[in-house]
Amino acid sequence: MEKRTKSLILGDRIIWVVIVFLSFISLIEVYSSIGKAAYDHGWSISATVVKHVAIVVVSYIFMIGISHVPFKWFSGMSKLGFWLCLIMMGVMVVVSVSGRITGAVDGHAASRWLDDIPIIGQFQPSEIAKFVLLIFLARQISKYRESLKDFDTFKKLLLPVGVISILIFPENFSTAALVFLSCMVLMYVGGVNKKYLLRTFLLVAGAVALFLILCFVLKIELFRSETWVNRINEWLNSNKDEVTQTNIAKIAIASGGLPGVGIGNTVQGRYLNESHTDFIYSVITEEMGLVWVLLIIAAYLIFFIRCMSVARNCDSFFGQLTVAGLGFLITFQAMVNMGVATGYLPVTGQTLPLVSYGGTSYVLTCCAVGVILSISNHNIKKKRLANQQVVETEQTETEDINTENNTENESDN
Repeated sequence: MEKRTKSLILGDRIIWVVIVFLSFISLIEVYSSIGKAAYDHGWSISATVVKHVAIVVVSYIFMIGISHVPFKWFSGMSKLGFWLCLIMMGVMVVVSVSGRITGAVDGHAASRWLDDIPIIGQFQPSEIAKFVLLIFLARQISKYRESLKDFDTFKKLLLPVGVISILIFPENFSTAALVFLSCMVLMYVGGVNKKYLLRTFLLVAGAVALFLILCFVLKIELFRSETWVNRINEWLNSNKDEVTQTNIAKIAIASGGLPGVGIGNTVQGRYLNESHTDFIYSVITEEMGLVWVLLIIAAYLIFFIRCMSVARNCDSFFGQLTVAGLGFLITFQAMVNMGVATGYLPVTGQTLPLVSYGGTSYVLTCCAVGVILSISNHNIKKKRLANQQVVETEQTETEDINTENNTENESDN
């Protein structure tokens, strides 16, 4: 039984401990925080919790399966994945535009899902796009490794990043920003010309800032621009006396104190619209207290550190970049979610990875972890093989010495 378990659980053991710990927190707190969403949407709490458990189980099956795949396969698969994501994101834009023109979609609501898909129901293409894009970008950087300082190479790397980010942007500003920044970091780590990266970042940041300013001043309503403006305006002009989601989240955090109010005893969670997804960090803090929250923050930091260790020990440039990119994206998203809950960032709609309730996001995050574990397993095999060769060499040398000694003794005799 133990051998079978070891053969299934591949890769860095510390990363496994972190993932299991976060999943444990998720199962407890989704059950505790799902009440308001269940009431608002007419869900059955027990059925929703069972669904979340099923999602976690399926996610682990995918993660374990992917961890057994030779990581070099992901390079070729990412190319196909990129084109599939491009098609799906294009379909999403068409669906969103047509829905808003016909009035089928609320002008302020997000249209991020492909609905009525057999077996899985809903699917969020932007979730798979952000992970596939990073792996594809790692492939491209390793492919053009010898010419990363050239402008022509930079354009080839930037094109897929720009196209996917622009397609995500209309319905999910925060995810587009998260993906773009993660890709910029990956290109920086990969050795792309820093001058081109800085100019591109300043140009994009300036264009987005100008767009938002025009939305503020001219009251432009393009896709979800009014929602973005309201969220930023609320963040910049925070009034502690107003009943806002951010203020309720901060009250929940303050109410928890050191010991917390106890699991299932949340008060503020009953007033948070997305207490089981976007604001689950606030509910955790209220119920479980400061100590557990610090453990959760430490878990993400340990996860990031272990990812960097896996990247550093990998003998493949593609593997190094893939682990670094995926590790950064997951950790950065966690920091963004916590920043929103504590009021340091405007509301973004980003979930807490491996903790928040979710189907597409949870499964795909575990798939990304599976890729990291696959590369980690490659490192372990390589190290084990190197150690075995050292032992065999030492044994051979010992046998040679013994043979020489025996020969000398025989000649003396």
